[in-house]
Amino acid sequence: MGKIVAAEYVSVDGVMQDPGGTEGAEVGGWTNPYWNDELAKLQTDLLFASDALLLGRVTYEGFAASWPDPEHEQGPFADKMNTMPKYVASRTLTDMEWNATPIQGDVADETARLKRDSGQNLLIYGSGSLVRLLLRHGLLDQLRLMIYPVVLGAGKPLFTQPGGKKELQLAGVTTTSAGVLVVDYQKAPGGPQR
Repeated sequence: MGKIVAAEYVSVDGVMQDPGGTEGAEVGGWTNPYWNDELAKLQTDLLFASDALLLGRVTYEGFAASWPDPEHEQGPFADKMNTMPKYVASRTLTDMEWNATPIQGDVADETARLKRDSGQNLLIYGSGSLVRLLLRHGLLDQLRLMIYPVVLGAGKPLFTQPGGKKELQLAGVTTTSAGVLVVDYQKAPGGPQR
């Protein structure tokens, strides 16, 4: 059975919106001053431990518009991003590029089937709605929060649903020299299985 890992950039106050500054949000680009080789290595290791990306529509559209551009993105990380399969949760997109396949039908059921039957390790970047859905259904195996030392005071938070309590177990903590706290959580033992 495959594993599903979500890797999320969040501010201290839980905002995930526009970390790189490409979405035009008022508070966008807040991760850029803290990016360094340590964080790049952690992200590279995570990507190379994955067989495919699992993305929500908004993240897919943003990535598909920028990643295939070899003029700006080069090297093994870009090669892996561009060539690996992508599964996209969308009710509206049907015509996809960049090695992408739409998830048909019920997203939770189809993701559970994909996880079970494909044996692939699936990596999620961004895709807040998808992460919340999969967490609610007990489908996330690991949640990596990269917590940046900044309070934004505005923007979309990662977790937005009241009453959506989920138990997690700490699996590891790393702190970069730039002050980014990388916290890995996994499903708590005895948590929901699907």
